[in-house]
Amino acid sequence: MAPDLHAEQLAEMLAGMPERVVRYRVRDHVIRYCNPAWAAGHGATPAELRGRCLDELLSADERAGLATQLARLGPDRRHLVDPTPRRAPEAPDRWLSWTDQILGDGHEVLTIGRDVTERHLAELQLADSEARYRSLAEQSADVIFRFSMTPVPHFSYLSPSVERVIGYRAADLEADLALFMDVLDDAGRAFVSQAINGQPVPDRYDLRFTHPSGRVVIGEMQITIVDDGIQGIGRDVTEVRALQAELLALALRDPLTGLANRRLLDELLAGAIHRSRRSGDDLSVAYIDLDRFKHINDTYGHEAGDAVLCEVVRRVLSTVRAADVVSRVGGDEFVIVHDAADNGDDGLIARITDALSEPIEVGSGVRVRCTASIGEADTRTVGWDPAALVAAADAAMYRIKRGRRAAASMAMNSYDQDLSVRYALHPIAEEQLARN
Repeated sequence: MAPDLHAEQLAEMLAGMPERVVRYRVRDHVIRYCNPAWAAGHGATPAELRGRCLDELLSADERAGLATQLARLGPDRRHLVDPTPRRAPEAPDRWLSWTDQILGDGHEVLTIGRDVTERHLAELQLADSEARYRSLAEQSADVIFRFSMTPVPHFSYLSPSVERVIGYRAADLEADLALFMDVLDDAGRAFVSQAINGQPVPDRYDLRFTHPSGRVVIGEMQITIVDDGIQGIGRDVTEVRALQAELLALALRDPLTGLANRRLLDELLAGAIHRSRRSGDDLSVAYIDLDRFKHINDTYGHEAGDAVLCEVVRRVLSTVRAADVVSRVGGDEFVIVHDAADNGDDGLIARITDALSEPIEVGSGVRVRCTASIGEADTRTVGWDPAALVAAADAAMYRIKRGRRAAASMAMNSYDQDLSVRYALHPIAEEQLARN
């Protein structure tokens, strides 16, 4: 139930955005999703465009931009802004700026387009005339600025829109650079200091400001070096960055529990192994499979099953250490990466077993018990290969589960034999047993 609700909320948010959003498959450019704003730009609805090839819908200029962006994107550059504004397909006098983000394992790309007509026209006019530049800057929704180094570092111009974005008047920021530095975070102050000291800075950078209301505003700065300093354009990308983070989290996190999924586990386990080998400490992997979870799900429903999973995760997280990695790798299977020193009679497995021994409330006064079979493997016996560690822990878990089933079966057989002996001693009971 929870993942569906989460997906509906995300879809509703995307559908209401003025930005144009499209997600496509890299290998064949097939559209996997688009929001109404993107579809409207092509005179259609999202349902009509899903499954079509992106190339069929793009102009020659847009196809060239797509090829350039895909060539530049990669494992080390997962987020990229197309530096060239493109004409809107339905309105040649409007200009769009496109940002591309690789999703998950790189098989799909999310592209967000924003109308930057005012900014693009302003950029064209900057090269034409200072007077025209200033006139357009006053009307722009984006923040246009010029930062001069002489006689002392200061803003020689800030468009009035800066007050709408970060909450401070342009005149106050122009008069007092310290005020501007105060509202930046540490990384932003370091960036501005680099620019002031003449050190190289990227031509695009996200600055984080603290608004007088206390909220954090993310401004994307596009910077150009000029004779006496720098000038450029900034825009509020707080909502866009939040959406990108949300989509990235969906690709790497389990939507129900918020734990790392299998893809993220691979990355975190590789990092943990690298650090452990460097420090000389051994590492352990615990593989957890919940006992009788399918019975709970089938008997009380998936909503009860979700409640059990969330409570199990809460209890497990209360037992692990801050440095441990906890991930959900299947419906009722979890993997924990932890320090091998946290083993033994009072170690991690003992704490988890104890935490899961108490019943779980699933609603309407119903309480269920959901214990776990836990297998363990560590680098002292398996080595440092990540896949081998997880596989060994998984195999150890199944040995424990099979042993429990065998013991339960033996106990049941012994109980049946005991019943037969006792019924044989009582003729009336033996007759009743025969009838049954």
